[in-house]
Amino acid sequence: MLLRVLVNVFIIVICGQVAKADTLTFIAEDLPPYHFINKNNEPDGALVDLAKAVIKHTNLSAKFEIMPMARIFYALEHNQNAVTLSLLKTPIREKQLSWLGEAYFADAYLVSLKSHTDEVSHLNHAKFYQVATIRGYSSAYYLKEAGFVEGENLVLVSYYQQLWQMLYKKRIDFVLTNTLTLENELKRSGLNPALITKRIHLTDYPSKLYFSANKNLNPQTATAISNALALLKENGEYRAILQKWQLPLPSTANKL
Repeated sequence: MLLRVLVNVFIIVICGQVAKADTLTFIAEDLPPYHFINKNNEPDGALVDLAKAVIKHTNLSAKFEIMPMARIFYALEHNQNAVTLSLLKTPIREKQLSWLGEAYFADAYLVSLKSHTDEVSHLNHAKFYQVATIRGYSSAYYLKEAGFVEGENLVLVSYYQQLWQMLYKKRIDFVLTNTLTLENELKRSGLNPALITKRIHLTDYPSKLYFSANKNLNPQTATAISNALALLKENGEYRAILQKWQLPLPSTANKL
């Protein structure tokens, strides 16, 4: 392990010197405690801390911005120095972006109201009901690939507020969502999280969240970020950041 740490440090120093002129823009949506605007009107959160630790171990400079997902995708497409703090790697996105390292995880579930008492234990069982998610999200493509059809058993909406209002008014039966956004979205919609329950854990849905960047990010910069992230996982800093924010360690990192 010591040898790996020393190698990572050497690569980070060399790559950081080559890429030091690049000013990165780390971007993420408002999603506490992972990334959000704090009471001092500054970007904060576990993955913001992680990115700052990465920068500390390189010779790079960076700024942080919190923005809606639509602006994040626009920035990733048009700003070659844009890096998002947490993005699911899907087959479509994989070819469009550079993937710099796993940052965290987000388990996906079908959720329903607790009052929905029908036994549903498999995604195929849910095809007899109305399942909803956000139009354009990877979850929509996932459900279509699984055989759900819009206008029959698939409902797509534009905003999460619509999604949860429809569930609480019993206009739909299930929502495909992930553990990162669930409680935050419900509270922002003025709804009681205690009224819903997780029904089906979708283990084949992409769950790893990555630092990802514009495809044209300087290769030396990309290498410096990737190696610094690996170093943080080797030297215990990654674990310490998650502990500070009272977040569980990903299963893929339990051996570190």
